[in-house]
Amino acid sequence: MQRLVIQNTGSTARDFCFLERNVLSHLKLALLFSVLSSSLILHARLVPDANEKTNGSSFNIPLSGLQFVASLLAIAGGLWEYFNGYRDLLDMRAFLAGTKPHMAIMVAIIAVVLVTCVILLSDQDL
Repeated sequence: MQRLVIQNTGSTARDFCFLERNVLSHLKLALLFSVLSSSLILHARLVPDANEKTNGSSFNIPLSGLQFVASLLAIAGGLWEYFNGYRDLLDMRAFLAGTKPHMAIMVAIIAVVLVTCVILLSDQDL
């Protein structure tokens, strides 16, 4: 296997650390969505009330599915951005401008967060 060596000129090392930090942030977001999805499926709250009912709302299963899809989207968006940035780094091109597919994925994730907040705040049975 041939080893590829890139000269550390300018901000190459910093840019690579930026790419790794960005993909790790996406993985952390995906983990948060999967924990929220599991919490909704199990009808559990992270901080339960003293007289909380154990039955869940009718929104739990669809909302948890939406959270799980958002988790997968966060992973896909992070990997998309990482591999595109890594390719740009190897080609010595500037890659700080956001790509349109990554921006579309992040807008979809923001929409999932807003929908989840509205549903959880409006439903008293959750």
